[in-house]
Amino acid sequence: MKHDRVEVKHLSFRIPMRLHLRQELHLARKLWHMLMGLLMVAVFLSGLSRLSATLILGSLLGVNLLVETARLRIPKFNEAFVRFWGPIIRSCEVNRLSGTPYYLGSALIVVALFPKAIAALSLLFLACGDPMASLVGILYGKHGPRFANGKSWVGTAAGVVTCSAVSLIFWNTFPAIRGPELGVLVLFGGLAGGLAELAPWEIDDNFSIPVVSGAALWVACWALGLPV
Repeated sequence: MKHDRVEVKHLSFRIPMRLHLRQELHLARKLWHMLMGLLMVAVFLSGLSRLSATLILGSLLGVNLLVETARLRIPKFNEAFVRFWGPIIRSCEVNRLSGTPYYLGSALIVVALFPKAIAALSLLFLACGDPMASLVGILYGKHGPRFANGKSWVGTAAGVVTCSAVSLIFWNTFPAIRGPELGVLVLFGGLAGGLAELAPWEIDDNFSIPVVSGAALWVACWALGLPV
């Protein structure tokens, strides 16, 4: 088997697998991405208070940032980190932050600031809509038009459709939300979740999708006078 050679500052080493590039399917990473988000939402909606959820996420983020800082400063530790997380890490993340602190940071912000339902839904957009957009974009977006940031139209459309479906399922659990309000929230949620990755600034999608879509949903619910 041909192993990857990875350069970590002044240390070269080989890992027992080939690290994936951003444009590859990398299904293990997408599955991990989805399961992590779904687990967060399940725990948050199980009765956990906002304060408890904020403290837990803040603690996890703090530990994760310590680990990330340590591995980027200590080559031997980085080597062990890359070997262990090889199935889900990208080659471009060997010498920079992985996507995890952005994921945890966005979760911390939406849980701390937004109403519980909106925080949960924005995390579901990240858990489901983002992997689906990436998957479809990689498979079918190669020959189609692209946005200025490189995202494919077909991938973004898949994200919008997925987030709309997630919104429909989620809001149907609220008996008070029916009729025109339900339709508006489903449409608006799909657009907010699917288009958040097109925000005109350089920031990881793991951060922008929950924060941007959560803020948009909060405004929509306020405009509709819905108590969420």
